[in-house]
Amino acid sequence: MQPFLKTNRLLLRNLSCEDLDTLYDYRNNADCARYQHWTDTSREALRDFINTFGSCTFPSSEPEQHYAICLSDNQLIGDLSLFVNEADPCITLGYTISYRHWRQGYAFELLTAVIKAIEQHFPAMDIVGLVEKENLPSIALLKKLGFVEEAYSDKIHSYIFIRSPAKEN
Repeated sequence: MQPFLKTNRLLLRNLSCEDLDTLYDYRNNADCARYQHWTDTSREALRDFINTFGSCTFPSSEPEQHYAICLSDNQLIGDLSLFVNEADPCITLGYTISYRHWRQGYAFELLTAVIKAIEQHFPAMDIVGLVEKENLPSIALLKKLGFVEEAYSDKIHSYIFIRSPAKEN
């Protein structure tokens, strides 16, 4: 399986049936799921998720996309979600790194490359990150990546962070 992106330590590729056990492990870990809104993390639901989104092309204008975040040896360590809203126009990022791989800089490394690719393919679109107020590591990560806090939404219980396209002078 050919990766879409490579960094020094990571690659972004399609989800595959070989990812099921690892996906099940971290999506059913209470610490990892604390700030996520997954509704069904059963093996059957995750198998369906992989089957539904395992052939996405990165990046695309499909409204919902999901990808595997892997170490360079192809070991799954997390997943990335993109939600494209051409009417707005924005792309909302979602990301999860397995609790087994926290605090190693993987999210920053991968999201730096993902943001660069999105900005190249969709230069006029804002990139949005939604973060619950208690998720301090993710808030710090988005700020480090150049996102700006725009507002807090009581409706979705999240801060809205935006990275707008660079304006040419």
